Amino acid sequence: PREMSIGFSDADADYRRAAVRSRRLVGGASRVLHADLAMISSPEAAIRRAEITLQDVWAGRDSAQFALGRAHIGLVPGDVVALTVQQRRALYEITELIDTDHRVVKARSIDPSVFAAPLPVPRRLAPDMPPALGPAQVIALDLPMLDSVEPATLTRLAVFADPWPGEMTIWTSPDGSSFAPAAVAHAPCTIGETLDPLPAGPLALWDRGTSFRVRLSSGTLASIADALVFDGGNAAAIGTPAGWELLQFARAELIEPDTYRLSWLLRGQLGSEQAMVPMLPAGAPFVLLDRNLVALVRGREALGRPIAVRVAASGRSHDDVMAAALTVTPGPTALRPLAPAHLSARRNGDGVEFSWIRRSRIEADSWSGEVPLGEDSEAYLLEILAGSTVVRSISCTAPQALYPAAQEIADFGSPQSQLQVRVVQLSAAVGAGFATTRLLTL
Repeated sequence: PREMSIGFSDADADYRRAAVRSRRLVGGASRVLHADLAMISSPEAAIRRAEITLQDVWAGRDSAQFALGRAHIGLVPGDVVALTVQQRRALYEITELIDTDHRVVKARSIDPSVFAAPLPVPRRLAPDMPPALGPAQVIALDLPMLDSVEPATLTRLAVFADPWPGEMTIWTSPDGSSFAPAAVAHAPCTIGETLDPLPAGPLALWDRGTSFRVRLSSGTLASIADALVFDGGNAAAIGTPAGWELLQFARAELIEPDTYRLSWLLRGQLGSEQAMVPMLPAGAPFVLLDRNLVALVRGREALGRPIAVRVAASGRSHDDVMAAALTVTPGPTALRPLAPAHLSARRNGDGVEFSWIRRSRIEADSWSGEVPLGEDSEAYLLEILAGSTVVRSISCTAPQALYPAAQEIADFGSPQSQLQVRVVQLSAAVGAGFATTRLLTL
């Protein structure tokens, strides 16, 4: 044979099955022998056995048959005898004995030096150490609707770990005791924190004067064309005391390791202007909105119900010592109607007529035709304010309302040159949406 291979259980590798082989480098043989043995061995001992077996098979190619008298009754199969043939002395191993009136012996040639092959130098392999996994960093985000999938996603998770274990399993429990897998994070999210204070910015147009730095814990950022920003690219969520503001950026400049300067901004996207604050201090959480976010909770029936969440490397239990634990209470942000836009007022003979343009949470990017309502019915609440006090509330089912002159006189004593008003769209599921407040000059 050209090659001999042996399968065995490797004592140095947690008894996993392994195989070694010995190959003859000379000769024209092409046959391969394989022995799959139920034995535990080291790789070095198995290699030695394969080499001995291969060389012994080659040494035993010659055979001999001869007869002996009964004086050699003590010979048994396995004994080695010496034969001289044509003045050449050779050793043979007895393979078979046939006893009749004399002993017929069958034997094969053997080379004892083959069995003196040295044991290869052992390879000292470091044991496989389990990956050093720390607890994951998990951020729960209650965001406006990012897509039109129903039921709406109320809470998403951004998951990051270093080193990343390949996948992270997200376990949930309604009572904190019985956990079940709910989702899998296949890749780490791009998260970080702001390094500069961030002032409030303009809405619905480019903010080309503001820039801020972000230091990332994972991932990278890149500049993109304006058209790709309009198509939803480079969207991020920044945590504020009022919630999560969604913004987009067209320019991302790497200025230090893992640190970027972001500029050319679009602020308060997808109706998140309510979360914008006059001045956001440095250190605010930053999450890139990409496909690595994990949708955790969907549907209005989950509103306000605390959920115990644990995040652990896939293949490990939810009670692993390195599992991250948190409690998530889904909020109504994704279901609340957006704040009405373009609020205006004009005085006529009947009183003050207010009008506005409604906004939609779903499929509202079209520039042609009316956007979908996104609610079970259309309803609004208009409030007339005197400072912070509501002096008059007007309900309506269209984006317009009349504040009769008689009510204005009753509320203020005379016609006003300016009125402070607040208007919200109403939802049958979660009540009042986000409000628009304006001081209007008549």
